[in-house]
Amino acid sequence: MPRYILDEKDTRTVFDLEKAEIVVGRAADSDIAVLDLRASRHHCRIERHDQQFLLVDLGSQNGTRLNGHLVERVALKSGDRVDVGSATVWFEEAPPPDEAPGSDTMVSSAEALGLEPDADHLRRLQRVTMALNGEIHLDPLLRIIIDHLVEISGAERGFLVLSQGKDRPLVRVARNFEQEDVRDADAGFSASIVERVFKTGSPIVTANAVEDVRFQDNLSINAIRARSVMCLPFRQRGETVGAAYLDNRLQMGVFGGDERDTLMSLVDLAAAAIDRARLYDENERRALELEELNQRLEQRVDTQDRELIEVKDRLRSAGQPEGVYTKIIGESKAMKEVLRLLDKIVKTEEPVLITGESGTGKELIARAIHAHGPRATKPFHSENCAALTDTLLESELFGHVKGAFTGADRDRKGLFELADQGTLFLDEVADMSPDMQKKLLRVLQEGEVRPVGGKRVLRVDVRIISASNKRLDRLVRAGEFREDLFYRLRVLTVDLPPLRVRKEDVPRLVSHFMALYAKPGIPIKELDAGVVDMLQAYDWPGNVRELENEVKRMVALSDETVTVEILSDHVRRGARGLADLDEEGPVQNLIDLVEQVERREIEKALRVSKNNKTRAADQLGISRFTLQRKLEKYGMS
Repeated sequence: MPRYILDEKDTRTVFDLEKAEIVVGRAADSDIAVLDLRASRHHCRIERHDQQFLLVDLGSQNGTRLNGHLVERVALKSGDRVDVGSATVWFEEAPPPDEAPGSDTMVSSAEALGLEPDADHLRRLQRVTMALNGEIHLDPLLRIIIDHLVEISGAERGFLVLSQGKDRPLVRVARNFEQEDVRDADAGFSASIVERVFKTGSPIVTANAVEDVRFQDNLSINAIRARSVMCLPFRQRGETVGAAYLDNRLQMGVFGGDERDTLMSLVDLAAAAIDRARLYDENERRALELEELNQRLEQRVDTQDRELIEVKDRLRSAGQPEGVYTKIIGESKAMKEVLRLLDKIVKTEEPVLITGESGTGKELIARAIHAHGPRATKPFHSENCAALTDTLLESELFGHVKGAFTGADRDRKGLFELADQGTLFLDEVADMSPDMQKKLLRVLQEGEVRPVGGKRVLRVDVRIISASNKRLDRLVRAGEFREDLFYRLRVLTVDLPPLRVRKEDVPRLVSHFMALYAKPGIPIKELDAGVVDMLQAYDWPGNVRELENEVKRMVALSDETVTVEILSDHVRRGARGLADLDEEGPVQNLIDLVEQVERREIEKALRVSKNNKTRAADQLGISRFTLQRKLEKYGMS
């Protein structure tokens, strides 16, 4: 069983310990507890490895000495002396007490003052430098500096005061020898001594401040009853920018001139580290301000983009007949019913569900509801729920915090937060996954959103307008859409008619798009005889969107006049196909007729959707699976 002999303050204590690891330090839970303030709470450790013993320093600020030399990790042999501050631990055997440290034969006067030979002094400065360079933020750096100063000097307390420009210097950190914060730091030290150091730039050391004639008129000295006091200036580029105030209220003559010189070396290192940390914190603060400014600019640009779109829409609709909804073109009976319904809906703030085939103008109706409603001056945002994966859609709607997922390099607000007090349009809501339906329902019920990866809950007030080209009631019955969410979205309903049932609006729509896509400074192109009739005869499975694209093509390919030959082949064939269904002709075989119609419409849908089967199935009003079956049935795949 190894023996450990502790010599401290003329007292010898013997420890017989069988543990594999023995901790030496100032903390009460140490296996060998020492009293000296220069010792760290957990200063070093002695480890047993089979028959070998190792001494390991635990990152102490004043270092561990073996036989008079600073060490990090070294093997122990019987009779070795381990110095922890002024305490000595002998390993296994010790000299007689009268020869133990404390006598001049074992400890030099320099060591008694806490100083070391040149090599050890350099190693101590190296350890302090590593500690200072390991911290880049100002507040934790200041705690490291004052803790080192207190431990090395043997002070009871330490106060670090920094200049604040034209303002009065401020105590940034105050700590005691237990590395605990000092309460009432501003009243715990002599401000007059610190002011003198700031004014002269020279250090002050006094063995007994209460009786020092230099401070006999200072009331704070008598109030604090400080004995030993040392105050050292922090200098940068010839200017005093701070001061370290160290004291011991119980003992006199704790600080000597040699300690002052040693600590000034540390203070010079600390001053440079403080300057670096201040610059780093300032750069971080400015980076955060710049990021916030960029976010505000992005929001401003988004707002200006929306306003620009609205201005362009107003300019494009110039010359159209006056009406409440100038952006909605249609004089057919079906559209007049829609407009009469809008007159009632726009006065409310209830959720609206817009249904209709693809291309019927559901977003145009949503914008009209917002623009003519009570939230017209507030934001309007829209999102196509079918265009994004669940992860992206959740982030887009609810926002995310920095680090929530790969690529989330900064916080980002979601559309619910951006549309607060305004309107959010959710297109193709039927294509939401069950999990996203659940999350959307929770937001609508609670009026709260939580960004992805965040803990903060945000209250939002948003009017929801949703749209779908599928029958949500059928999806509810099929178990593909949540019934509770369906009723939340369908408080008010607008059902947009397809273009084929309001063909009387085709001429006005064609005129509108011809003017819209005419080149600036060039007269609007004329339409040859029969062009409008053929456009009006076609069924337009892609509805107004398909008609708009056809007009774009007409404007691009025609000269001064648009002729029938300019029209797309499928438009011409589709228009003529109606004449083949002669009510007075012979009865046709229904199976053959259905196959002909299905083949024709499938070809048309694939052509319009550029062979995108999902969009083609939507236009045909069937599922993608059903479309695939029909392609295989007719050998069209």
